[in-house]
Amino acid sequence: MNSGMVGAILYCLQFSRELGDEEVERISHMILEQPFYDLTAEEQYAGIEAELAAEAWERDLSWQPHDEPSVRDFLRRLLERLDALRPWQEPPFRSLGVGRWEEFKYGTLLAHVRLGSLAQDQIHVRIVPGGEHGLRGLVLRLRSGDEVALVAPPLPDGYEAVLMAVPPHRPAREVIEAFLIHTGYPRGRVSPAVRRWWGRQSGGTLPPWLQPLRG
Repeated sequence: MNSGMVGAILYCLQFSRELGDEEVERISHMILEQPFYDLTAEEQYAGIEAELAAEAWERDLSWQPHDEPSVRDFLRRLLERLDALRPWQEPPFRSLGVGRWEEFKYGTLLAHVRLGSLAQDQIHVRIVPGGEHGLRGLVLRLRSGDEVALVAPPLPDGYEAVLMAVPPHRPAREVIEAFLIHTGYPRGRVSPAVRRWWGRQSGGTLPPWLQPLRG
C-alpha cells in the first residue's frame, strides 16, 4: 500500500540532518494540526503503518540524506509518539471537498471575507473551481464541529468571498467566531453579513443559482 504519507513526510525531512525526537515531535504535530492531504489522523496513521509494514520498499531515497533503516526507525518512533498523544483532537479545520457544494447553494450567508494573496493565504490557496459560472469554493469542517463553505468568484477578481452555512446551524456570530479561531483568519478581513449583500457589493454579479438566506 502506498498512501503517499511516507513521501509527504520525507519531503518535510529532506533538510533535517538528524531524525531525533525534535523531528518526531514536529511531524506528529503536523499530522494532528495540519493534516497531510486533509486526511483524518486515523487515515494518516494507517497510511504510515501500512507502508512501514511492507517488507521491501521500491521507493527511491537517493534524494534523501537518510537511508531506509533510518527512515523506518523514524516512522516507528513517530507511530509510538502518535499513540502516546491519543485521544486525538480533530484538526483545527479540514477540507471536505467540492462534492459538498450543492448543500450550500441556498445556505445562510454568514459573512463577507476579504481573501489574501494566494502565496500567503492558506485558506485562499485551497479554494478551487467547482461550481457553475466559474465560481470557486471550499467546504470546511471546523474543530468546533461547524461546517462552512467559502464561495468566491473567478480569479483574477475573486478576492471577495462569502462564508456560508447550511441550516440548522449555530447562531451566525458563533459560527463566524469558530471560523476565526480555528483557521486563524485575520478578523479585519471578515465582516458579518448583516446589512450588505455580496450581490450588491460585487455589482450584482452573484449568479442566480446562489441565493443565500440572510444570516
